[in-house]
Amino acid sequence: MKSPIALLSLVALAAANSRLAATVLVTGSDRGLGRAYQVATIYAQWGNREEALAWLDTALRVRDPGLIFLKTDRLMDPLRNEPRFQAVMRELKFPD
Repeated sequence: MKSPIALLSLVALAAANSRLAATVLVTGSDRGLGRAYQVATIYAQWGNREEALAWLDTALRVRDPGLIFLKTDRLMDPLRNEPRFQAVMRELKFPD
C-alpha cells in the first residue's frame, strides 16, 4: 500500500475507531516500519498514548518520511504535552 491516498483513507478509518486500519498498516513485508508515523497517528486518535509514542519512536528510528508533518499534524495533538513527544520534536529540530 504505497499510495498516499490509500494511507489517508486508512487514517480516516482509524479516526472512526476501526482496529482494521491499524492491522492493515502494520502487516506486510516491512511489518509497518515504513508506515510507523501513520500508525502513531491512529493510536494517538484512539487515545492510546503509550502505543502512539512507541510507534512515533519507531518512526524516528526508521526515519519515516511522515515525520515531516509532525509539527502541524492535528492528529498528533493528543500527544503534544507528552515529554516523549516533545523529545521527538527536539530531535527533529523543526524551525520555529
